[in-house]
Amino acid sequence: MKPAPFEHRVPADVAEALTLLRDHAPDARLLAGGQSLVPMMNFRLSRPGLLIDLNGIADLAYISDRGDHLAIGAMTRERTIENSELVRQAAPLLHEATTQIGHLPIRSGGFFSGRADHRHRAG
Repeated sequence: MKPAPFEHRVPADVAEALTLLRDHAPDARLLAGGQSLVPMMNFRLSRPGLLIDLNGIADLAYISDRGDHLAIGAMTRERTIENSELVRQAAPLLHEATTQIGHLPIRSGGFFSGRADHRHRAG
């Protein structure tokens, strides 16, 4: 089955994404990996008028050491976490858990998400 017609936009930054979301509510949906939303659209269980594709927002994909915790952006791919030496050293359990997510294509396309800032204790 194919999804109902929709518009697709790729904002350049968070501010543009938020503006699109506000201006097109309640018919807009955010698209990250699409592993849940796209099948729902194909079965027409979800019929957004606008998809706001977050994949073009580079500011949401990062891993950084903030001293007392690691900060991992919501659009950081699982494969990036798996290959990060910083994660391997600072949060070895997170690194190991990430290697167990699905298979390589899933980790290459899937996002860490959940929360934009995941913390570990230094030590």
